[in-house]
Amino acid sequence: MGKRGRPSKVKQLYIERALRSCFERALSVAFASRETKTNINTVKKYYRVFSDEIKLSEQPDFIEKSKESIQSCALAIDIQISKLYKLQDKLEVQMNSEIKQHGKITPALYKISLNLSKSITDLLFRKTDLVISPTADITLSNYIKEDAAVA
Repeated sequence: MGKRGRPSKVKQLYIERALRSCFERALSVAFASRETKTNINTVKKYYRVFSDEIKLSEQPDFIEKSKESIQSCALAIDIQISKLYKLQDKLEVQMNSEIKQHGKITPALYKISLNLSKSITDLLFRKTDLVISPTADITLSNYIKEDAAVA
């Protein structure tokens, strides 16, 4: 006869990880119970907890926080882009001075100019990707529409 009672914390974590994997793969409760050698009622309990976690994450509060986070990140990127443009302006003044004094730009200044341009471009692409990526509410809405169209 097997050991009865509540498993140790370590064993509980092991069970939770194993059952989460089954849940994420959409395996049935009965199959997960057999695979992990866990009581079917325990599997049902964990599946309910995992399902509740998903429901909580889809609440309007979560969606609003996601939108605010995107706006905050976009603002932070804007600040960095602005700083890089100011550096680029100063660098151009320095490069024009070099041209007037020596008739050419040093390779080091040219390399800095290229790296600065690349950094600005990279940040602009990152910001664009961030701003145009669909938020959770749009993604869920599209998923529901697609699911309804298939049914």
